[in-house]
Amino acid sequence: MTKEEESILNGAHGEIKALALKTIIKIGESLNAERLVDVSHVHASGLSYLTIGDAGLVFIESVVSKNAKVKVFSTLNPVGMDLDDWKKMGISEDFAEKQKRIVELVLKLGFDPTFTCTPYLIRKPFPGEHLAWGESSAVGMANTYYGAYTNREGGPITILSAIVGKIYEAGLHLKENRVPTVEIIIDGEIDLTDPSISGALGIIVGEKIKSGIPLFKRNRLTSFEAIKSYTAAVGANGDIAMSVIDGITPEYKDLIKKAGELEKVHIDANELKEIVKDSIDYIPDVVLIGCPHADLEEILNFSIQIKDCKKINIPVIISTSRYVSNKLNEMGLLQQLEEKGVIFIKDTCPVVSPFVSLKFKNIVTVSGKSLFYLPRMHDVKVAIFPFNKVGEVVCRKK
Repeated sequence: MTKEEESILNGAHGEIKALALKTIIKIGESLNAERLVDVSHVHASGLSYLTIGDAGLVFIESVVSKNAKVKVFSTLNPVGMDLDDWKKMGISEDFAEKQKRIVELVLKLGFDPTFTCTPYLIRKPFPGEHLAWGESSAVGMANTYYGAYTNREGGPITILSAIVGKIYEAGLHLKENRVPTVEIIIDGEIDLTDPSISGALGIIVGEKIKSGIPLFKRNRLTSFEAIKSYTAAVGANGDIAMSVIDGITPEYKDLIKKAGELEKVHIDANELKEIVKDSIDYIPDVVLIGCPHADLEEILNFSIQIKDCKKINIPVIISTSRYVSNKLNEMGLLQQLEEKGVIFIKDTCPVVSPFVSLKFKNIVTVSGKSLFYLPRMHDVKVAIFPFNKVGEVVCRKK
């Protein structure tokens, strides 16, 4: 430990910092970490009242009561409702009050009010940078796409890490643990640039290998949106916080040299086609877009798909961040899409909000992560449709 770390641990910087560092050290010791590392960006998850309940609220209250403040740039995951328009979502007064209390507390700690699962759109990580992120989809992007170093941390640990600006050096913070463990080979032709199909690939990879670091040598995951969707889904259906992708992952050449000969897992294109439906035999209650939060490119893509449609015939809900919502508003696109019947929600997402099970039973999504979580968390029927064809579904007459 450094002198600064010893000083914090001995209480010279306050009770809460000492407790935070002690907790991080204990976790690090259980993972055989030898030292701590400084982090430059913390992203806290576990902030929806739906998922953390009163126990989580009590924990955050106890941290705030000790006058804690974040030491480094710190962002927040989605909460359980749109903080401005929660009534239109059908959220109860009791839930809203608890959720607003959680938000009030974390903002007192000094977190940036981002409320998004795409913190890399707010601040782009750089290769080799140490982070402490708690959102599985963001962790996958940080390690895979940006080459930053982060494990998938729990919500309480991210808050404690933000307070001291440190995390244990173990797992994916060590280069030797970032080496691929299995090679994925996709047999057959399929368009992996479509985010729905790359999301389905993530579901299958997670199911087949469960954990480890997949390697894609002959890469067809070439678009940002496809990789964003894949990493979200593979992190949902498996304990996979990093993939190594040719032409994408900054450390690719170095890591495959260290990997040597790997076990090969084959995935047939037909397996993906069985998951992503080209046709739907029922009229959905809603089409959900934005899990992870929809970025500007995805929304522009969808707007082009429905440009000749005066009014959509099936409700579409797009969940996105305040950051993207503000950009859409500046462009005038937010109002244009709302006039066609598209509903935007920010600050939240269907997975961590109770509004889905309150309002819908039959859902179409374009997200592998949603396909995995929604039936399990909300007891709803979910089908995944190709993103690049979803405009056909919502503009088609019933």
